[in-house]
Amino acid sequence: MDIDRWQKRLQELPLGNLYLYQEVGSTNTEAEQLAREGVPPFSLVVADAQTAGRGRMDRIWITRPGQALAFSLILYPQAEVHPEVLGRLSGMVALGVAEVLRQSYGLPAEIKWPNDVLVEGRKIAGILVEAHWEGGRLLDAILGVGVNVHREALPDDREFIFPATTLDDCSGEKASRLDLLVRILRSLLRWHNRLAEPSLIETWNELLAYKNQQVSLSSSRGVIARGELRGVEGDGSLSLLTERGEARQFLSGEIRLRLVDRS
Repeated sequence: MDIDRWQKRLQELPLGNLYLYQEVGSTNTEAEQLAREGVPPFSLVVADAQTAGRGRMDRIWITRPGQALAFSLILYPQAEVHPEVLGRLSGMVALGVAEVLRQSYGLPAEIKWPNDVLVEGRKIAGILVEAHWEGGRLLDAILGVGVNVHREALPDDREFIFPATTLDDCSGEKASRLDLLVRILRSLLRWHNRLAEPSLIETWNELLAYKNQQVSLSSSRGVIARGELRGVEGDGSLSLLTERGEARQFLSGEIRLRLVDRS
């Protein structure tokens, strides 16, 4: 990664401070420390490689040098943050990524609730939103994004938890990580301005993977529910029509969603 070239290009965007590294443990960890130091809102951390990147449910997300896009954006709350708005953050970030994949690369990107982006059923991007609190007051939210760009971004098949793909494989050509980053950031900034609007949930539902299909929800304790995926509610929770005919909502937390194999 040519840090000087990347920094010059990113300075065109309405961001806070820019922190670009050849290698870090985790961009979210770096961003968390910077937020504690009081850096400006929308400060950005980007790494060419991560050695200890994190996903949901304590999964490891390794970013090989030059192969993927890994960044974290620092948000600070308004004077008052309503829970239903906070629950939309994962969807907002996933929308930003999916919108770019659709509009700039012509890919049929979908959002797998709550925080993955799929292309033709394979994971191309993951999102990790981490909120930090002091008592009942939200201090900050770190929006972490990882996108598989080049083919070497993927580990061996035996390491996959969920089928994965890369932007190069889907688009059929070698993509520019810097162009991708700029496009995603522009999309994220637009959606952030619409965080409380109904259009965010409407668009999230339009791009929702597995809608009206049978899915299972599980945690570390095993399967907690099965049923028809109905959509996403205004607070970012998932609406499910269970096998018993009950309409239930689930907040993301440590829930894993899988399509039920009907074959």
